[in-house]
Amino acid sequence: MKLSLAAPCLVLLSWFALGSTIKVPKDQPTIQAGINAANPGDTVLVAPGKYMENINFLGKAITVKSSGGAAVTTIDGNQQGTVATFDSGEGLNSILSGFTLQNGEGGVSIGSSSPTVRQNIIQKSAPNCANGVYIESASPLIQANVIRDNSQEGCDGGFGAGISIGGAGSAQIIGNLIENNSSPIGSGGGGIAMDAAGTPTLRNNVIRGNSVSGQGGGIWIINDSNPLIVQNLIYDNTASQGGGIWFGVVEGQVGPTLVNNTIVGATGISEGSAVFAGGFDDQVQFFNNLMIGLSGENAVYCDGTYSQQPPTFTNNDAYSPQGTGLQGTCASQGNQNGNISKNPKFVSPAKRNYQLRSGSRAINAGTNSAPDLPKKDLAGHPRIVGGTIDIGAYEFQGK
Repeated sequence: MKLSLAAPCLVLLSWFALGSTIKVPKDQPTIQAGINAANPGDTVLVAPGKYMENINFLGKAITVKSSGGAAVTTIDGNQQGTVATFDSGEGLNSILSGFTLQNGEGGVSIGSSSPTVRQNIIQKSAPNCANGVYIESASPLIQANVIRDNSQEGCDGGFGAGISIGGAGSAQIIGNLIENNSSPIGSGGGGIAMDAAGTPTLRNNVIRGNSVSGQGGGIWIINDSNPLIVQNLIYDNTASQGGGIWFGVVEGQVGPTLVNNTIVGATGISEGSAVFAGGFDDQVQFFNNLMIGLSGENAVYCDGTYSQQPPTFTNNDAYSPQGTGLQGTCASQGNQNGNISKNPKFVSPAKRNYQLRSGSRAINAGTNSAPDLPKKDLAGHPRIVGGTIDIGAYEFQGK
């Protein structure tokens, strides 16, 4: 009898946990009105259309999503403020999904909160220091979004036009396309900037075509920032130094750990076509990365201004045709610890296909002992084929 009585209770509890659905504009005229009316566990379901408003989740553990997807559902901030704000302690059960967020003084602003932001297009933030995504002292999940065409034109010293991460936290930046963001007179980080960012994770992102007049066209890292950067494809990002990644580690900090990334430099970069390493960077670790500079350039430059002790490089390929692989304080590691400096033999660099083709020296040349190795490569294929992991973001499948 106890079992037969318990079963209906479980079903009843599951039914209540589903929450209610509030439809916009059928039940409420605006998205914010839907949020205002929602209770924890509810879903605000938004019909296709263009909504001229700025929304705030107000600390609610609710899902706000579109019924038709980001291509047909737009929230336009009308340059009146950030398009979507999380600043009341929201957690991962506060979910924003399936919108184009545009034309705000910032796309998404997250302060001391940890929401889930996924499957959105975040674009065309208003100039003057706006960011596509702004994260401060927070640990959100930013997943499967397109973050593009955000410009800080007119901003004096801005950074992180695509994503800005600051304050202690553990933000997760997973599986996003971050492209064509720019900070024309900014300090650093056309794609992503981290300033005292805690311990964020960047995994399986494509970061391309971003630009900054300063440092770190793709990624810029300073102060107490100790990110884990795993299996990202980073290319065609421009800056004065560190086209793909620029970092400066403060004394006493670990700095970034980079595992199985493919980083390809761009033109016009004086030092570090792919990566510039600086500061007190002797705790930084590179495992299984492809770091490729353009012809005549240096792929990786390790600056000795603050420390003559370089980062640790293990089973990487740093290469530039008619140039140098590892230069500066890390030059001596070029042929040690499994590191090589060989043409990676990409399938088609001209078409931006950076998978490996048969005969590449990067195949089976990594180390399986690297931390946080993914089970799948960036294309979703098995990560280890042939017993030893390949160098870079893609695994050669033997075809």
